[in-house]
Amino acid sequence: MAGGQLPKSFLHFQITSMTLLANFAVQCAFISAVGFSLALPLLLLNVKIAPRLGLVDWPKARGLAEDHVPIIGHTLVLVSLVYFGCLAYLGKTSGFVVVSTFIIAFMGYLDDLSSRPALDKMLVQLFCVVCVVLFDPALQASISKTYGPWGTFWAIFFILGLMNAVNFIDGIDGLAGSVLFFGGAGLVLFSQSQSELRTFGFYGAMLMGMLVPFLYLNVVHRKGFLGNVGSYTLSYILAISHLSIPIESGNVISRLALPGLCFLVPIADAALVLVYRLGARRSPFQADKGHLHHRLMQSSIPLRYILLILGSIEFLGVATGYLLYQSAGAQNPWLAATICFSHTVTVAMLVVLIEKTSKQRVQNFFSHLDRGESLYFIKYKISCRSGEKVEPHVLRRVEARINAEIRVTDLCFVQEPDVLFVALRTLTEPFKKLSARLERVFEQERVHAVSHLEAGEFIKVSNQNLVGRKASSLSN
Repeated sequence: MAGGQLPKSFLHFQITSMTLLANFAVQCAFISAVGFSLALPLLLLNVKIAPRLGLVDWPKARGLAEDHVPIIGHTLVLVSLVYFGCLAYLGKTSGFVVVSTFIIAFMGYLDDLSSRPALDKMLVQLFCVVCVVLFDPALQASISKTYGPWGTFWAIFFILGLMNAVNFIDGIDGLAGSVLFFGGAGLVLFSQSQSELRTFGFYGAMLMGMLVPFLYLNVVHRKGFLGNVGSYTLSYILAISHLSIPIESGNVISRLALPGLCFLVPIADAALVLVYRLGARRSPFQADKGHLHHRLMQSSIPLRYILLILGSIEFLGVATGYLLYQSAGAQNPWLAATICFSHTVTVAMLVVLIEKTSKQRVQNFFSHLDRGESLYFIKYKISCRSGEKVEPHVLRRVEARINAEIRVTDLCFVQEPDVLFVALRTLTEPFKKLSARLERVFEQERVHAVSHLEAGEFIKVSNQNLVGRKASSLSN
């Protein structure tokens, strides 16, 4: 290699690899567009006919829906079954995958029509998962023959666990669909270097395309849910597809950790719920509001922020898994497993911390009232100096400035698009002096604040001594 030049064979290999990768990316983009085109009219049709078939999700105590919503996940399942049926006909996949997927889909369909006992569903799932892991040639080659009996056991556990974990998180709009979207993205990335198994990557691309119109209907218009048929079946297909890709790894735990990183949110949710329920000596299958999304919703965080936060976690998990796959980290016996475990614990602990902090703040205000002490408040109506409505980012900046001016135990928040509410646990200075200090903030931010719409004192009515307290202290 004279003059530091690279050999022509190496350059040819690099160019060839980049060309193949570009071709694969173009093919995936085309298949995503096909999936979008197929799913959109079918989803719109199912929004109309699902109620007539009895496929509706009625309002539940643990849900957010206030009215019945059509279940349209069977559209995505039907297209997926046709895709894998064609692969089986062409000899690209085994009949075990198609038949077991159909059984899972039928079980989910019956569960959507009328809720079935958890034990019955678990037995059907276990039968399908065991059959596909033991008899599907692709899973045998990538898991059973590579890692032995323990590999088979952990593969069954992973598929079964992931199906139910994704079903658990299907409690708020867009969450399960977003998780499946990133699971499909991980499938595309992991299969791009496996030319003989790119059919799985193509399915991941098609699923991503199909989920785009679904998420639009689900999140923006709230006109359709995945339902059990969608969450169980699509997660089952993604789980067996991820495990069918041969990836060199130090042991079976590290091998399972790579797809596990693509499903961080449902795995963290399932782990947290399992620990809490067993710690309370309750059945792991007894429903409650201990899921991650329930905790975030109870902290009053808007839905769009919850989806953004959890979607970002999923994106980082997929990116981490792909980087490990491309490097030698996947072959390290415990590196991938350690990263997956630490990410899972971190996600669960952060969500619990947010929820506990939010609840504790509210409890502190009520405890303050229970002790016979008062809470004080001021409300401001904010507008631009020209009289126009204040931009949301300006209002958030003013909110942050006021929170910096008041005590750490006090609180300022946006109550309405143009109203700020300031709650004070203790009144360390007269209202007039405090208002003058806050008005300087409004002047610095170049906004017009109408003199407080309301200002006053909260007291506990049962305390008759405080009910008769004079209000003169507020005006001093």
